[in-house]
Amino acid sequence: MHKRSYKLNIVNTGDRIYIGDREIDISNVKPVDLLLAALAYGVGIRYIDKTGEEFRMECEVENYRIKCRAKCSGEEERCLVFRTLKETIEFQCIE
Repeated sequence: MHKRSYKLNIVNTGDRIYIGDREIDISNVKPVDLLLAALAYGVGIRYIDKTGEEFRMECEVENYRIKCRAKCSGEEERCLVFRTLKETIEFQCIE
C-alpha cells in the first residue's frame, strides 16, 4: 500500500472555500452539509469502485445528532472521514 501524505492550503472567504487550487462555492451550504458530503464522497467512492452502482446515503440531522443509512460495501473503514466520524454519526448499513 502506498503512503498518502500531502499538505493543503485551505482558505475560507465566507462564500467560497479554496482547497489548494480548487474552489468550492459554499454560499448556500451549511457546515453539516459539507461534512455529510465528505462522508458520502469517501464512503461512496469505495462503494462505487466495489459494486459499480450509484451510492445513496440518507441522513437525519436533529440538533447535534446525525443518523445516516446507506448500502455498505465493507470498505467503509478505509475512508478517513468515516473513521473520524464513526463515534459522532450513527451510520447504519442497509440491504
